[in-house]
Amino acid sequence: MPQRVAQELMKAAENVFREFLRDRGLKYTGEREMIVQAVMRNPEHFEAEQLLRDMRQAREKVGKATVYRTLKLLVECGIVKEVHFSNKQVHYEHTYGQDPHDHMVCRRCGRIIEFDASDVVRLRTVLAAKKDFKALSHRFQIVGLCRACVQAISIAQSATDGRAVNKGRRR
Repeated sequence: MPQRVAQELMKAAENVFREFLRDRGLKYTGEREMIVQAVMRNPEHFEAEQLLRDMRQAREKVGKATVYRTLKLLVECGIVKEVHFSNKQVHYEHTYGQDPHDHMVCRRCGRIIEFDASDVVRLRTVLAAKKDFKALSHRFQIVGLCRACVQAISIAQSATDGRAVNKGRRR
């Protein structure tokens, strides 16, 4: 993404968050501003603790509780999405200005593959309408094995099968 577009997107996200806070009688503090900027600069999925470490390494003074509370507010605001990849910690990603997407997660290596969610969004809308329900968001995740892990398992299985055949032979 070009630098100018990224800066415009960050400013727009900051403005949305500022209005969201104002509507709830909350302040847009310097710490919250730094957190929004750190989140918007991060193109990856991240954990709250990781965001805190990264900010502190960048010499940004921010409290742990403020990071957690601000992430919760950013999720409510729609700038950030919670993503659950396993039984581990909750991960986050900023979704502001991005096309809707969902995830495939490799159970073996943990690789995360993002994919266009437009078909899922259409299905969500149809299913919700059938039940007179207004869908606002969804979580959809496919868990399985990535191509590399499928190939690694196939190779390992072939090697194991070959040893079993050779053990059965008499010399």
